[in-house]
Amino acid sequence: MKLNKLLCIGILTTAGVLQADTTQPANPPFYMDVQGGAGSPYFFHDDQWAAFVFIRLPSCVPPDFNLLDQADFTPAFPGGPPRVFLCPLTVSGTAIFKSPGDFVPIQANLKGLGAVPVWFVKLSEVQAILAGNKLTTAQLLASPSLRKGLANLYDEVDLPGTNRPQGQGNGSIEVVASGSLEDGASFQIEWREMGVINGDGQSFVRHARIAFK
Repeated sequence: MKLNKLLCIGILTTAGVLQADTTQPANPPFYMDVQGGAGSPYFFHDDQWAAFVFIRLPSCVPPDFNLLDQADFTPAFPGGPPRVFLCPLTVSGTAIFKSPGDFVPIQANLKGLGAVPVWFVKLSEVQAILAGNKLTTAQLLASPSLRKGLANLYDEVDLPGTNRPQGQGNGSIEVVASGSLEDGASFQIEWREMGVINGDGQSFVRHARIAFK
């Protein structure tokens, strides 16, 4: 499970400081719902297609930024805030913490603002890109199979296992999205990932569907 996304550095208040409250607005320091690090890169996909969901506008993503690094803390200017925070969000949401000051929420909810950019690329092409341990918007734009769309519906619910009785790896991530492509076709995304008791901290994709009509 993409736990790094849900750490304190991954969900901040819009002011960049956690307040003494158990519910905070989500303002993650990344551009896309993707994660690198140990193990296989994390992104939404089925056995044919990968779906890259931009939670910030693609137009302001640095074309050479490695999206597998997830968080971008590069200053927008000397002494300034991270440049990622100057890139408008395409989603809104909240992070719910068990206690004020906790680093990992017990639940995070994200909802699209009506036009969430989603880029689809054939899984085989993505795997070839990832062989170089790097993923950039420039590489995705160069992919022959690239299809761009906008999701008018995007719902994501994350339940990290860290603060749950079963322990790390026993939470869940569920995503439902639908919208239209630039070529006029429609798309749907369904993703469900869940952990298991005594699963050694690992979670498993229980359901993945990417469909075009």
